[in-house]
Amino acid sequence: MRLIVETAEGTRAFSWEAYALVRDNVQHFVEYDRPNGRFQALHGIEQAVDGGFSVVDAARLRGEVLRALFALGRISLDDAALSTRTRAVMTGSTHQPAAHPTIEARDVGWALPVSTDSDAAVSIADAAASFFDAVLDITTEAVDGQLLQIRRAGTGPLFSQSGPSASKASAWFEAELLPSL
Repeated sequence: MRLIVETAEGTRAFSWEAYALVRDNVQHFVEYDRPNGRFQALHGIEQAVDGGFSVVDAARLRGEVLRALFALGRISLDDAALSTRTRAVMTGSTHQPAAHPTIEARDVGWALPVSTDSDAAVSIADAAASFFDAVLDITTEAVDGQLLQIRRAGTGPLFSQSGPSASKASAWFEAELLPSL
């Protein structure tokens, strides 16, 4: 799946996988697994993944992406984290997890959403370059209050195709069934 970011100045595309890698690792390493509003525009892109589009403040997204680029440029791809939400998308789950905690992927044997074929130690920022390049290029001259639209190209996650009942079923499963197992 691809995500397309549009402003009056133009259009750029990036892979969902690159976005997911950035979002999950910002949540894990910068927000200490507790999103707190500092990366509101970055997390807002999830609406495009689920519902087909989202609108965010261009200047705010640029600032958040610059902070993420600096932070994630120092972290090896070998140490990358993945959220249960991203894992649900990658595995084709029909239920979105009610909570989206992150965990270092190698600790549980999860594959990352990006290629890890390189022998060189690559940073998370290097692996997510398509996302960083697209957003920074399209927001070069962004000013406060300028909006940009992100839309999904391709089929969304299975859990987003099932409507609100999928989230309710997932919440019920996690609250009622998991504790009894």
